[in-house]
Amino acid sequence: MVIKSIKKLTLLVLISFLTAFNVNGQEVEVSVDRNELARGETLTYTIRIYEQRQGMQLDLTPLTDEFDVLGTRTSSQVRSINGTVESWTDYIITLFPLNEGEVTIPPIDINNTQTTPIIITVSNEGPRSNQDSDELFLEIEVNKETVYVQEQLLFTIKLYYTINGIRNPQFTELEMDDTVIQLIGSPNQYENLIEGVRYGVYEKRYVIFPQRSGPLEIPDILFRGEVTDGSSNFVFRNLNTRRVTAFIEGITINVAERPIDAQSNNTWLPVSNLTLEEEWNIDINNLSVGDSFERTITMVADGLDGAVLPPFGPEEINGLNIYSAPPNVERNYVDGSIIGRRTETATLVAITAGRIEIPQISIPWWNVTTNELESAVIPAIEIEVANIAGIVPSEQAVVTTENIEELLASTPIVDQQMIDAQEEAEFIEVNASWLNYLILLAFAIVVLSIYRLILYPNNDKIRAYISTQLNNLKAKYSAKNNERVAFNELKTAFGTEDLYNIREALIQWCDHYVVTRPVLTVEDILQQKELSSLHPYISQIQAQLFNSAKNSKNEDNLSSQDFIKTLVELRRVRLKANKTRIDEQRFSLPPLYKTT
Repeated sequence: MVIKSIKKLTLLVLISFLTAFNVNGQEVEVSVDRNELARGETLTYTIRIYEQRQGMQLDLTPLTDEFDVLGTRTSSQVRSINGTVESWTDYIITLFPLNEGEVTIPPIDINNTQTTPIIITVSNEGPRSNQDSDELFLEIEVNKETVYVQEQLLFTIKLYYTINGIRNPQFTELEMDDTVIQLIGSPNQYENLIEGVRYGVYEKRYVIFPQRSGPLEIPDILFRGEVTDGSSNFVFRNLNTRRVTAFIEGITINVAERPIDAQSNNTWLPVSNLTLEEEWNIDINNLSVGDSFERTITMVADGLDGAVLPPFGPEEINGLNIYSAPPNVERNYVDGSIIGRRTETATLVAITAGRIEIPQISIPWWNVTTNELESAVIPAIEIEVANIAGIVPSEQAVVTTENIEELLASTPIVDQQMIDAQEEAEFIEVNASWLNYLILLAFAIVVLSIYRLILYPNNDKIRAYISTQLNNLKAKYSAKNNERVAFNELKTAFGTEDLYNIREALIQWCDHYVVTRPVLTVEDILQQKELSSLHPYISQIQAQLFNSAKNSKNEDNLSSQDFIKTLVELRRVRLKANKTRIDEQRFSLPPLYKTT
């Protein structure tokens, strides 16, 4: 332990020496407000650039591998000592470490100078936040510590807070291999009284279906949000807010494999309850040949999605034709538990008379409450189908006394006078030219009346209405309000090779792409981790625009083809995510608690 402390002290002294060297030789200094912090806390990383009186762009992409960049701001100062004027600009960055242990803040390139890396130590001290633990903390809940493979696991994240005005709440997204994860409705918000203190509660509930046995590692949960603090700094769009965070460790759930008693079954349904119900649309005790009737069977499973419930209706029944309709699959949530429903409807047609047996339906399922194999059964039944009343059997058909060959050989008699009389009766000649003029005159009178009584008195209102609708249509399909139009304008800007137009069109499209905050400047794009693949191209655009102000010769041209490929890939991933989100919302139910 003593040797480790000596090494750490030596490393800190070396870092301080290198930092001081940067100040004198490179006029760049970096520092942190602390070198040791607990998991879930944030630190302040300051980059001081001497003789820098105007703002500049910093590429913070290297920081995003080990940290979340929660906020940035700048501060410029000038001081004079004994006639010597000294000025500098501080770039103050709030960082959230993503990992535990020794973490390195990597060097950043600034004016052809690299900053000094800094090593910090992140220790795990349990659930924490960057506020007082009584003001903001997280809790997680599960309904079981051990589940079977494909059994539902109910997982809940709760944020307790006494801070007013929390905005833009963001939680770690649950992503685990070999699992199916579904968010239950929208987040719930309510109040809870704990030891005399009234807390606001922000709750997200999930249902998780592990697809393989073994340990299921639920990851650490991080909360990030914003609260107003009264300050005002618009250089990095820090609009009177400060960041708040909270952290809680993940947990491990044991996933058991299918029990031996259930391994021989074709289906595996680990639920707390499963039922089968049968319904007929008519009385099946009074059927005749040719009658059709509907049979509806409904399976309800407490603990599985209706989409995974197996088909169960018979495909063939002797004496009956079966015409099956597509199954109706549903899912609902009751007290946080998923309820799956599968309904199969088939039309049966009796094709033979006599006694017909409709076979039994048996669905085995595993009761996760009692740990026993059970079966849901619809028993077999027999129905009696009678002949159609009044039908004469073919053996009793009456024999005609006529010779059929003589009837077919005789020549048919045609009465031409009767045919001509019928043709004359079908056509009546009418001179209708005057009727056409009358219809035209009536139409003209109607049109003139509409114009004089409706259109002419309201001419100004109609013009104003048409103008308003045209303006609304133009606004709807403008680049500001339509992502597709903004993206097409961005591609058009690449064809003009005008870097200024490309930059403005890129800002406009990124404002559609980023949904968590407005994007009005290039700096806003550089602060977004989800747009990190665009940062090298943006830096190249800014560099060429800056160089073009000094000389007209640009040595490094922007690679438009690679840039466009990167933009198309970003847009494809976002459109796919939006489609997935819309599909999930189609099957989501409103929250059980009223949200505010």
